Amino acid sequence: MKVVEVKPSDRDLVEKIYKNEIESFGVMGGADMWMIMSFIRYGKLYVLLDEFNEILSVAQYQGVFGKNEVFLYGFSTPFEKRAMGYGKTLLEKTHKKLRAEKIEKVYLTVDPNNEIAIQMYKKAGYEIVELQKDEYGKGIDRYLMIKNLL
Repeated sequence: MKVVEVKPSDRDLVEKIYKNEIESFGVMGGADMWMIMSFIRYGKLYVLLDEFNEILSVAQYQGVFGKNEVFLYGFSTPFEKRAMGYGKTLLEKTHKKLRAEKIEKVYLTVDPNNEIAIQMYKKAGYEIVELQKDEYGKGIDRYLMIKNLL
């Protein structure tokens, strides 16, 4: 396994990431090609790959203006690869990379009904700090979770 920071020239990998987004979140919830390229060019997009360069997990980070903080916008693992520790591995490895870049804090939001994701984030050191009511529209709530990297 290896963690790769995706570059604009990694077009085959970008296509795989896009397909993973659609499979993981559907067309209304996943990052589209415009967003994926923005994360690559202006944020950080990491993938955990197996020995055949197949995606095991994806993490999309964007910076917080004026702070040494990032927002974990998207995090996914293909359905057939879930519950195998790949998400945990990618979180640990990207946190290490972010620490090396002097990032102090990571924010994320998660569906309060997504117990599997919430437990993974808690095990990785994230804490729920608030319930954001109607964050993405009426009846679409999110937990805000934060992890201090320092």
